[in-house]
Amino acid sequence: MSDSETDPVGVTEEPTGEPTITGSASATSPPQPSTVNPALTGPPYRKELKIQGQIGEPGQRDKLSFMSLVHQIEGAVKKGYPDSEIVAAVIKTVTPGLQLRSYLEGREELELKVLRRLLRAHFQERGATELYQELCGMAQGPKESPQTFLLRALALRQKVLFASKECDVKYDKSLVESMFAHSVSTGLLDSDIRGEMRPLPLQDKLLDEELLERMNKIVSRETDRKKKTQTKSHLVAPVEASRAKAVEEKDKKGAGRSLYDEVQSLKAQINEIHQALTSNTQPRPPRYRRRGCNMCQKNGDEESCHHCYKCGKSGHFARGCRQSENGQGSLLRGEEKPTNM
Repeated sequence: MSDSETDPVGVTEEPTGEPTITGSASATSPPQPSTVNPALTGPPYRKELKIQGQIGEPGQRDKLSFMSLVHQIEGAVKKGYPDSEIVAAVIKTVTPGLQLRSYLEGREELELKVLRRLLRAHFQERGATELYQELCGMAQGPKESPQTFLLRALALRQKVLFASKECDVKYDKSLVESMFAHSVSTGLLDSDIRGEMRPLPLQDKLLDEELLERMNKIVSRETDRKKKTQTKSHLVAPVEASRAKAVEEKDKKGAGRSLYDEVQSLKAQINEIHQALTSNTQPRPPRYRRRGCNMCQKNGDEESCHHCYKCGKSGHFARGCRQSENGQGSLLRGEEKPTNM
């Protein structure tokens, strides 16, 4: 038996010198196309898009926020949902009865980009510039913990970056990160925590969750240190208080003694001044006028005198006397004034 008879498939030489493959017809026939169900080759099954939450009035805490809504919209875009389906799902999310829903339902061929602008106006979201200015002036509140302040700063930083994409004003990410680090390092109330947190936000490879963990460790360490310091101060406080009280009493005694000495010195000075004034002055005789005119005084009739004390005449008193001050009051009654010859 030859090799060609025993081997159903073999190689034979043709006159041209090229090898040819010989064998059964099934080996050389083309493959038959397989029959596949066309229903299985269509697009994969996808659930209907639903937005979690509900759009209400601006500022309602139990309703969707603008950031959460946009996050769900972007997630639907990444999953391949068409814009028309996303727009329809968002309109269904608006609370029935709001003017916004009536307006959106009446709007024809509403694009997703236009819908996002309308939603931003409805939620009264601030622009990138206002948010960036708020980030510049951030500070920890008096009743706010350092962890809450850091979370608020992180959220505001994300709002600035998000608003920078949505608005015309663009802020570079490195600029926003630098301002965030500055606000965190200067806005904390505790100086010790502020000093330890200052270099951390500037590290490029430090993630937000790592920054929060560092903040928790720093706050915990500072809290323990303050507790120990307060315990020590409670033990030292009574001793210091007694010392301070003793010093205060001593100062009071010293102040009282010095005040007493000053009063005695003033009294002595006043006595010296009084003695000096009384020793240098002589008593003056009492100044008073005897009753009656000169004639009545000589006769001893002062008590019964009814004459003028000035001129010695009767009929008037000294205060109504018309005699001039020329010595006439010294004339005795009954004497005549000599005439010039």
